[in-house]
Amino acid sequence: MSNQQAIAQHFHESEGDFVKQALDWVNQAEIDYRLVLTKFLNPRQRYIVQTLVNQRAGLKMVADGIFDQVESKRVVIAPDFYEIKESDFQLVLLELAFPVKFVSLRHKDILGALVHKGLDRSGFGDIVVKEDEGLVQLAVDQLLAGFIRQEIGRIGKVKTDWQEISFDRAFQKEEDGKDQFLLVNSLRLDVVVAASFNLARAKAQDLVTSGSVQVNWTVSDQVDRQISLKDVISVRKYGRICLESLSGQSKKDKIKAVFNIIHR
Repeated sequence: MSNQQAIAQHFHESEGDFVKQALDWVNQAEIDYRLVLTKFLNPRQRYIVQTLVNQRAGLKMVADGIFDQVESKRVVIAPDFYEIKESDFQLVLLELAFPVKFVSLRHKDILGALVHKGLDRSGFGDIVVKEDEGLVQLAVDQLLAGFIRQEIGRIGKVKTDWQEISFDRAFQKEEDGKDQFLLVNSLRLDVVVAASFNLARAKAQDLVTSGSVQVNWTVSDQVDRQISLKDVISVRKYGRICLESLSGQSKKDKIKAVFNIIHR
C-alpha cells in the first residue's frame, strides 16, 4: 500500500480527490520551504488539511475568512518559522448597500448572482446579509474582487455598487448552533440524523434515500454511511449537524458524541 493510499483510507472515499489535492499542498510547503495558499475551504476540508499538516514536523496551518464564526476560510500552510501576515491570505471584503424600504436581498440572491456569473464557490467565502440595515458583506479572493465589482452590476431589482472596505468593519456573524451531547448506537448517517432531530429511524432513512441530506455539501443517499469528525450534515427543512468530538463509549456500549446542531 502506497503512503497516499494509507492516508486516504482514513477519510471517506468520496473525499479522495480533495485528500490528494491537500497532500499536494502539504508537500509543496514541506519540500519547497514556502508558503502555500489554498482556495476557500469548508470546515471538513480544513479538518482534513489540519490532519495532514499535523503529521509533518515543522509545518503549520493558519486559516482566515475575515468574519468571526466563519464557515469558509482560506488556509495558509507554511514552515513553522514563517510569520504569517494578514496580507498572505489575499482577501478582500466587499460591501453592498441596498434600499431596504423598497427591496430585499437574501443570502441566496447574492449566492445565485455570483454562481450565475460562473464564479466557483471556492473563490469566495461567507456572505453576510443585514436586511434591517440594507447591507451585504462578502469575503472574496482579491483576484476576483475587480470582476465582481465590474460584472455583477445588478442583483434582481438592485443596481449594485460594491465597495471595498476594511476588515475592522466586518459584521459579527451570529452563531445559531448549539453543542449537544448525545449517546448514539453508531455513527451511521441515518442514526445521527434521527438522534439529532429526535426523529424515528424510518423517517431519517426516508430523508437520506430521498436526497434530502447532504454530507459535506454533497448529497449522500447511503443510510449506512459512517460519519467522521467535523463532517457537516445538512438536512432539508430540519437544519444542520456537525460532529464536534467523540469521548469513548458508555457502559451500555453507546458512542458518546458532541454534535453542533442548528435547527431550522
